[in-house]
Amino acid sequence: MGISKRFKWRILITSIALLLNLIVLVIQENFSWWRLATLPVNLFLGWVVGLQIDKYLHSKRELDSTKSVLVDYTYALDSSVDAIGITNEEGNHEFVNEELARLYGYQKDELLTIHWEKLFTQESIDYFHENFFSEVKKNGYDRSEATGLKSDGSTFPLEITMSLLNETQKTLVIIRDITKKKQYEAMVKYKAEHNELTHLPNRRKLNQDLEIFKEQSLESSLLFIDLDRFKITNDTMGREVGDKLLIEVAERLNFFSNRMIKTYHLGGDEFVVLILKENMDFVKNIAMDIGEYIKEPFYLKGNEIFVTASIGISGSPEHTDDMNELITMADTAMYYAKLDGKNTYKFFNNELKEQRERRTLIEIELRRAIRNEELYVVYQPKFDLHNSKLAGIEALIRWDNPVLGMVSPMEFIPVAEDTGLINEIGNWIINDVLYQMRRWQDKGYSPVKVSVNVSQRQFRDNNFVPFIESCLYSYSIEAKYLEFEVTESVIENIDLVMPKINSLKALGVGISIDDFGTGYSSLSMLKNLPFDTLKIDQSFIRDLIGNSQDLSLVKTIISIGQTFNLNVVAEGIEKEEHLHLLAELDCPMGQGYFFSKPIRPEQLEVEFFKLIGD
Repeated sequence: MGISKRFKWRILITSIALLLNLIVLVIQENFSWWRLATLPVNLFLGWVVGLQIDKYLHSKRELDSTKSVLVDYTYALDSSVDAIGITNEEGNHEFVNEELARLYGYQKDELLTIHWEKLFTQESIDYFHENFFSEVKKNGYDRSEATGLKSDGSTFPLEITMSLLNETQKTLVIIRDITKKKQYEAMVKYKAEHNELTHLPNRRKLNQDLEIFKEQSLESSLLFIDLDRFKITNDTMGREVGDKLLIEVAERLNFFSNRMIKTYHLGGDEFVVLILKENMDFVKNIAMDIGEYIKEPFYLKGNEIFVTASIGISGSPEHTDDMNELITMADTAMYYAKLDGKNTYKFFNNELKEQRERRTLIEIELRRAIRNEELYVVYQPKFDLHNSKLAGIEALIRWDNPVLGMVSPMEFIPVAEDTGLINEIGNWIINDVLYQMRRWQDKGYSPVKVSVNVSQRQFRDNNFVPFIESCLYSYSIEAKYLEFEVTESVIENIDLVMPKINSLKALGVGISIDDFGTGYSSLSMLKNLPFDTLKIDQSFIRDLIGNSQDLSLVKTIISIGQTFNLNVVAEGIEKEEHLHLLAELDCPMGQGYFFSKPIRPEQLEVEFFKLIGD
């Protein structure tokens, strides 16, 4: 079809010339050879005329087609979501689509009179000349990000793709607005670097900032802050209140933030305050101010809530130029601030480092202690102070480790508490004690009440009471011969432990409050909780001689015990004078080195036990 159109007029005119010549030859009366000789010439002329007509018509068709295509292309480019323009060698626009005009806030005709540099910030223009154009010339195209400048002077982020048009000095430019992309990236970056609850910068952001400080050789001090008693608040009042408390703590800490002080939330109840280029007195004052501000009451959902902060402080480069170590050192100092009674601050030093290393070693070895049978139980007898007869026994744990030697419970019990190992160790002690009680009864010794220390973590274990009930049943031990000693810290979380205390009492197990007078005990607590025994802390007994205040305090505690019909046990009796004074105060029971140190069960049998019927 296309071939016939291209030769149409050549064939037609040549055919007409042939036909005319034949007609002339036919109608002539006399045949003329010269007429016949001109036939090829006429045919050729007809072919030439037809050729010109064909060329003209073909060109016209091509032109019309090209115009149609250009119209289609222009419509397509104007419909594109990308902004497209073509610039000449001088950098002026020869073509722009509707999106380019809309994006920059111009009319299309205006853009055709504007140099391309008017559409970008100076920073982007400099970048194009220094780097981008060279890559385009080298590869024929390139893609990059830049900042566009709109007609109203506002800017926006964009992605630009530039291509050289072959065999011309013109350039095809495609521009895409990436504002939403940048906003999304900024949102993702923000979420990655900030705590979701408090919106403070998180540990990742802290690590990034510390690396920047290190690269810039900036001196800094790091305050590692941990809230005291937060878990109790969170457990008793619910996570919603706990979260709100963390938000308000973050707001209080953020009060200290400025150009030189930055605040971070690492997660849970752990926060960090980073101070740049300040002396230790300033850092100390900030730590004190933070402690004072945090301990002010919080009012959440109609409740007045009190928390305090333990703060550990480390410095760079004073202590280390390793940023991870800097955090660890501050964490270590914070840990020992808690051991010092909480609600205080402590600077890191080498002594703390050594203590931390030993603590880490204790944790490692403690995890193997039960399996390796390194733990054992000793027993300290309690006596009736009126007749000196055996009135009870306290079971105490001991640990002999092949690496560390004998480790004091004062050292390893806090580690067991912090790591959660106390549940496993506590259950092992209870099982071992009940097993030993079964052996004593099988040997025919008179039953005697044995008390075992129980931690707050054990009371938080929902399987604790069923475990006790199972052990009593397995060893056929009457519950009245088992007593649990709890510290006042356990009672702080009264809503959590009360159901378990009631369940133990229902079984017949006794409950004793240990170290009475050293914590936050109140008369209402003694009135409302089903205690059986009250133990006077040994610190009061130790200084009883010649100390009228301690004497009055012990007398008061004994009187309180009698008022609430509780057994009272005085710990730490070491001298005969202690015994006489306590007898005068009418203290019913006591224990201490004056009678016996904690001893193995075999020695206890020999020295203090009696066979049934004796």
